[in-house]
Amino acid sequence: MFIKRLTIKETIPAEKIIREIPFAKGMNFIVDAGKNQEKGNSVGKTTILKLIDICFGAKQRKFVYYDDETKQTNEKLKNHIIGNKINVELMIADSFDEENSTEYILSVDLYPRGKRYINGVEKNQNDYWQQLNVILFSNKANFPTFRQLINMFVRIDQRADNNKFLKFLDRTNDATYENIYSYLFELQDQEVSNYILDLRKEIAEKNKEIKNFMSINNFKSIDSINQKVILLEATIDELNDQMGTLVNSRKFKENEEKISEIKIEYANYKDRIDELLFKRKRITEILTDAEQEINNGIDKEVLRNLYNSTQEALGKLHKEFEDLVKFNDELVHNKIRYFNSQLEKIDENIVFLEESKNRLFEKHKNIIMLIEENKIDQYTLLQNKLAEYNEELGSNKIIRSTYNLLEGRVAELVEDLEKTEDGADVTEDAVTLFNKYFSQYSEKTNGEPFMLYKTEEGFPFGIDHVKKGLSTGTRKSIITAFDLAYQQLAKDLEKKVPNFIVHDVIETIDQVALNAIINIVNAIECQYIVAVLKEKIRGNELIKGSNVILTLSENDRPFRN
Repeated sequence: MFIKRLTIKETIPAEKIIREIPFAKGMNFIVDAGKNQEKGNSVGKTTILKLIDICFGAKQRKFVYYDDETKQTNEKLKNHIIGNKINVELMIADSFDEENSTEYILSVDLYPRGKRYINGVEKNQNDYWQQLNVILFSNKANFPTFRQLINMFVRIDQRADNNKFLKFLDRTNDATYENIYSYLFELQDQEVSNYILDLRKEIAEKNKEIKNFMSINNFKSIDSINQKVILLEATIDELNDQMGTLVNSRKFKENEEKISEIKIEYANYKDRIDELLFKRKRITEILTDAEQEINNGIDKEVLRNLYNSTQEALGKLHKEFEDLVKFNDELVHNKIRYFNSQLEKIDENIVFLEESKNRLFEKHKNIIMLIEENKIDQYTLLQNKLAEYNEELGSNKIIRSTYNLLEGRVAELVEDLEKTEDGADVTEDAVTLFNKYFSQYSEKTNGEPFMLYKTEEGFPFGIDHVKKGLSTGTRKSIITAFDLAYQQLAKDLEKKVPNFIVHDVIETIDQVALNAIINIVNAIECQYIVAVLKEKIRGNELIKGSNVILTLSENDRPFRN
């Protein structure tokens, strides 16, 4: 798929084309011909590249007029975009040469809450990405996602210059990168790769859940809970023994069987009461947090951001922002009402069980009170201690049981992951083929050959020298060599991917590297779209007039405003 045309237009008060930029196969330079070349992007050459990225689904559109580094807003441009409802269209096509080539128009409104369209049909954000995944990658499974894949072909950062290489996404874990590169380099069956990623995500989530559970319950190792249970059980046994020595031995022997039955029934009541008391304690903590949430007030700024993001993703919502605030408030109150009702039920059960326990005591008081009269106070003290230790024992047993359930699920997932990985067929033939091109292109652009290799763990790939030499290039020239090598690999694999590479600026690339890039691009028939200062390409015989698709200056900026 190639980029054929970019169109910027006003839609209010009437539709009016501001600028139309045709693209071609090969090199496509967007030139800054401004007088003050040291300012770099002073005339907005990278703005055109940002618009391409926006047409390919970049979330943020405000960075067309907002500079994240200086935190400054171009108010004139912002007002122009909003007031005239500026829209940008990108035409992409299967081919430049075939007359019946399939074409698509990707259209995005640049103003806040503007819409996205494919061939005139409005799409919400997720549907827009999903359809582009099919159009550009034939990836109907939508896994990896479109934005995860397109960022290796459109290396544009809406906030600043982009110098990312193998890790070309923000805040992305190694497992996701492995899935992406597995797809791009066809390292294994994609369904298997997707399943492996799902397992790794679930393992990470469960481990996070375990970590949070340990933090909430204030323990760093399950062994500490196990040791507590052992010590508590031993202490409880000892207390029971001490209480036993205080009982009148002759009468106790005569009623031993009956006492045993009563003790079991009495203990059952106590265990059930202890369990309810533990639940009551947890519910009380939840209610305290909820009441504090109400007292502190709702962070409407957070809700506003959530509302705006949802509206941008799904289009016009049927509920107003005030409805969201009201709903959030009702949600907290409903939570309080629910847990208060649970608390009432638990209290009722506790009262019922306490009454039942007391009735049991009164009914069999003559047997239970077979204690030496002068030891009543000591016996009561031991009873109170026993109750405390039993409550603590019950709490720790619940913690241990919950932890073991979580750990058991992680163990199941890890076992499934290991079996899946062991049974997966992994091929590195594509990497070997890729390195044939990468080493050639990197030596031409950078002065020394580089290669890609598969790592054993962590991030899936690394870059290394084929042989040590005197490097004359830069990180940008290595990235370019990498992207061009992948273009050639995709052709050999007959894999559907974009036939274009979009880079932000190449000011640091020297003339030798630039000439090598031009020759490679022309040889493999792809598009290389890049912004450049006029001085960088002045007098270069390899660059034709048709390679310069747009020249900007202080008097001719992207939006002509």
